[in-house]
Amino acid sequence: MPLDPPRPLTDRAAATPGERTAGRHVPQIDVVRIVPMVGVVAAHTVVFTQPVASVGAAATLMLLHANRGLFFFVTGFLLVHSTRDAGRQSWTRFWRRRYPLVLVPYLAWTLIYWLQTENWQPGPPAPALNLLGTDLALGWFHLYFLLVTMQFYAVFPLLAWLVRRTRGHHWLLLGASVAVQMVFMTLFEYGSSVTPWSLRTWFSYAQVEAPSYQLAFIAGALAADHAAECLAWVRAHGRLALAAAAGAAVAAEAWFAGNLLLGKTAEQAADVFQPASLLVLGGALLALVVLADWLVRSWSVESRVWRAVKTASRASFGVYLAHMLPMQVLLLTPLEARLGLFALPLPARAVAVLALILGVTFALVLVLQRTPLSLVLTGRPRPARRAPRRLPAPIHKNGRAHEHQPAPHHPHRSGLDAE
Repeated sequence: MPLDPPRPLTDRAAATPGERTAGRHVPQIDVVRIVPMVGVVAAHTVVFTQPVASVGAAATLMLLHANRGLFFFVTGFLLVHSTRDAGRQSWTRFWRRRYPLVLVPYLAWTLIYWLQTENWQPGPPAPALNLLGTDLALGWFHLYFLLVTMQFYAVFPLLAWLVRRTRGHHWLLLGASVAVQMVFMTLFEYGSSVTPWSLRTWFSYAQVEAPSYQLAFIAGALAADHAAECLAWVRAHGRLALAAAAGAAVAAEAWFAGNLLLGKTAEQAADVFQPASLLVLGGALLALVVLADWLVRSWSVESRVWRAVKTASRASFGVYLAHMLPMQVLLLTPLEARLGLFALPLPARAVAVLALILGVTFALVLVLQRTPLSLVLTGRPRPARRAPRRLPAPIHKNGRAHEHQPAPHHPHRSGLDAE
């Protein structure tokens, strides 16, 4: 279906649902929210099913590493978007509302993965508790995302203030953020010999520290403050945006190839903090916004397509939290061999594992979301039950509606089989 021509976004009354951005739900962000969660599962699938020295696997990871930036971009966007029109607000109330949605699942899943690591039977108390303490402090494998998010929550009031105070100069703020990120990534990957000792501690734990991802947070916050303008630009330059996304991917792979020529291993050449990963992040954002906006303008937000998108979006955080549970069951037990996955070529094996893990985890999360443990294990409150629809009152011959009268009680009939 062809897209409608772009229209100005200044008239909120005339704006389409996808254009009413300030203080309202932005359906496009649901698509952007789903992709990094699926991408993280894909990245872990590649890591655990392909040889470490595989150049093809590393080249794939070079693109999939954009998922980290996408995750934190969405976090910054949603927080600024949900608070920008709130006026004066209590930040302590903000923290009380936000932290449980991340801290509770973090503690619960850290405990679950710790128990799985201990084969569900913790060994001697001292080493077992020491491992648990390390997992809590640094994040068990992929759970460091939540540690970084909690750090961002702590400083979000400062970022919100900065966004407000620098209005009219946001290009300068974004440029400064890009420069800082580039310096950090360049020193991290290529400047260890000239890095000041004061920064080496940061670099030692860069993966779990919010400053390492400051550009994604700031870019998400600025995009939320200019959501209408960003959307209008993408609509007016959709083909250019897609071409830029493709060019960014090609440039990032060229950077990867250059690293191989410099003598780096495939794993080093595709490291998550390679400066070229910023190209992939920018390109991924452009392509995803074009796709998401096309979906918004092609199908009603009440259509089956968008109901599926909303369901996947709501489940995405839970999928992120839980996917390593079935992945370990599949890959660290005889189950994978029994399913015949070892007999597949390596790329096909990765695709099969990805499909299995996504399917099983998504089903698991949908079940968990219908239990009292939904908030604890999926980071989302249990959905409220929908109130039953009331039938319209019958119309009398004179055109007036009868007043509703309760049906007479019948001891042998229920509401399900009543006429």
